[in-house]
Amino acid sequence: MIRRVVLNPHAIPWDDRDAMNIPAMSGVALKSHRVLLRPYGVHDIDDLYEAAIESVETVYPWLSWCCPNYTRTDSEKWINDRSGEWAAGRAFSFLIADPTTGRFVGGCGLNHISQEYRMANLGYWVRRSAMGQGYAPAATRLLARFGLKELDLNRIEIVAALENRASQRAAEKAGAFREGVLRSRLTIHGKVHDAVMYSMIPSDFREYPQ
Repeated sequence: MIRRVVLNPHAIPWDDRDAMNIPAMSGVALKSHRVLLRPYGVHDIDDLYEAAIESVETVYPWLSWCCPNYTRTDSEKWINDRSGEWAAGRAFSFLIADPTTGRFVGGCGLNHISQEYRMANLGYWVRRSAMGQGYAPAATRLLARFGLKELDLNRIEIVAALENRASQRAAEKAGAFREGVLRSRLTIHGKVHDAVMYSMIPSDFREYPQ
């Protein structure tokens, strides 16, 4: 069941763009033959911590949260915050699991959501031991469909540092459209990076069916 909510209760809505379809967090699971996406729960704290520690060398250069001093408390706090962020329409975070084994292989989510322009940023990461196995493109595809169809967004953006070729390959394999290079778009660990902008819109899914 999808409920209709106003993201900013203090705003004066002037048309339907001020509202967003937000499905109940507990009722969402996205699955293909390659991946299962589901919201995080408290039972995932240890798996998230283990995957993050395993992946510091590969993830930390691009995502500062996965740092050498990352702790289990960091995992616990982050997971406990997910339900509030989801209910407020600020971020929709999913665990990426193998659909056959249930193994935790990474995470993905929609954030930086623009109520006015009906668009969101899509991000993803895959643990070191699961890289190169097709999880990130499959998760990106499922999550983009969720954002465009279930949340009624007009546009999904993926922004990857120019040097982050693995993230770019995942976006391209998912069918995202490469729009170009944005100069000085990202700052990571205090260093400014040019970034590649990718996008996905509803018509992309008519051209490239799931």
